[in-house]
Amino acid sequence: MQFGIFSVGDVTTDPTTGRTPTEGERIKAMVAIAQKAEEVGLDVFATGEHH
Repeated sequence: MQFGIFSVGDVTTDPTTGRTPTEGERIKAMVAIAQKAEEVGLDVFATGEHH
């Protein structure tokens, strides 16, 4: 069995602030999440596409 994180990397508006992150900010956030997943020893970090 493997444990990990999967995300489609949606760029959505924050419901509390009304602010939408730029695509660049979201990519940086996804990289930070992937690095943390590696750091804590998760088996998988996967991204997908949303059409």
